[in-house]
Order: sequence, then C-alpha cells, then structure tokens
Amino acid sequence: MKYGIITRNVTDLRAEPKFQSERKSQLLFDEPVTIEKAQDGYFLIHQSDGYTGWVDERAIQAVTHENFDIILKRMNYQVVSPICMISPLKKDTKIPPFIFYSARINLVEKKESRGIIMTGKNLLAKIAIRDIAPLPDAEKTQIRGEIILKEARKFLGTPYLWGGITPFGVDCSGLVQMVYRNLGVNLPRDSKDQRTCGVKIDIKDIKIGDLLFFKGHVAIAIDKHRLIHSSLGTGGVSFNSLNPRNPDYRKDLTEIFIEARRVI
Repeated sequence: MKYGIITRNVTDLRAEPKFQSERKSQLLFDEPVTIEKAQDGYFLIHQSDGYTGWVDERAIQAVTHENFDIILKRMNYQVVSPICMISPLKKDTKIPPFIFYSARINLVEKKESRGIIMTGKNLLAKIAIRDIAPLPDAEKTQIRGEIILKEARKFLGTPYLWGGITPFGVDCSGLVQMVYRNLGVNLPRDSKDQRTCGVKIDIKDIKIGDLLFFKGHVAIAIDKHRLIHSSLGTGGVSFNSLNPRNPDYRKDLTEIFIEARRVI
C-alpha cells in the first residue's frame, strides 16, 4: 500500500480509471489517501471513511507512510467558509489560490485576522482566520439543529452536481456529509449508507437537523414539513416543503418518502 495527498482544491473520484467514468464523489485539498494501485494514468485510492475509487494521478502527491501519519495528526483546523482564499509565502509556489468548505488544514501560526498554514507538501501559505475554525469534537460539543441549518444554508443556490461536495456543485448526500462532517459527525458518503446511521423516528417527532430519506435521496429537516437539500429537480440546494399548503411544496417527494432518522 502506498500513500498520498490531494494537491488540487478539488478532484473527482471516479468509478473507473477513465475521464468518461461516473463521478462517485470528490476529494479536497491536502486530503490524505491510501493508494492501492495505478492504471491508465489513475490511482485506485481509499479515503479515510472507506470510500474508494479512481483519481487522476496528477492530482496526487506521493508521501511516505511516516509523513502520511504526520499529516493526519497535525490537521487541526478546517475551512468553514464556502470558499477560502490562500496565498503562498514564497513566489512560484504551486498551491491552489483557494480551497473549499470542509478542507482540513494545519494551522501553524495565528495572528489576529491572519494565519499561516503548512500544506502536506510542507509549503507555507497565508489564510484568513475568519474562514477557518478548530476541528470539532462531536463527543464534547452539543450539536443543535439550528447549527446544522446554519451550515447547510452556506450551500444555498449551489448547483446540483452528481458526486459533488463543494459550493461549485453538490449532490444530496454530499451536502449532508459535508455539513455534518464540519460539526464533527462523520457520516457515510451515499444516502443508502447514511440511512443506516442514527435511529429511526416517527414523522410526528421530526425536528430541525434530522435526516429525511426518500427513494434515492436525502434531505435535512427544518421542521416537520420543511427541508433543505440539493435536488436535481430544483437545480441545486434549496428549501422545499412536504406540506401542500406551502408554495415550495414538492408532491413528488411526499410520494417517495421512506423514513426519518436522527443522527445527533
């Protein structure tokens, strides 16, 4: 087994080692991955959550096992803004000009409104403190539904993108995974697997922050009727309702509703 880190702000995870293959998900800047094998210019990689697929080998920088463990341990902050600008301390340093929500970083210096991060390639870059926050500890932090909604609202208007996880494009389960991940709750990537998490609850007990599952779809509850989700039907991240009296009612969703689950 070999090891690597993602060097682009985002790169696609594909089902097969070719560009025309289905996008299963995406990976963010400096994300550590394990590499199983190489084929046709792609690496078969494994993410920390067990998700696997093929990534363009040009988007990965190989690292030693020792450095891989060091990179994992020193990740201490995360991006909380939809898009976060970074700038290298040295000219001609090859790093992306911006990174995305939920990217994990190593903050090595903090001064008022600015900080310095060290990338997995040991490159230094400036970053705005307002765009980042310490990694959360879900066991020590009480997560309220209002906070989940606040995070999900950051994606409002984001286009729907199958396999997407960024404010440039996100799918339903990608939105759920990213929002909960930034609050310290690690959920599986796909909605069918997310449906195995937490506990099933009755419709009358639904409250803000619960997950609503439909056939091939997942959404975050705002109350017993309203929800926020990334939907192909509405073109992206939006609010909708399961109540016929509301103007944003989605009859098609009520017809394929399966269950609600509480994961916090």
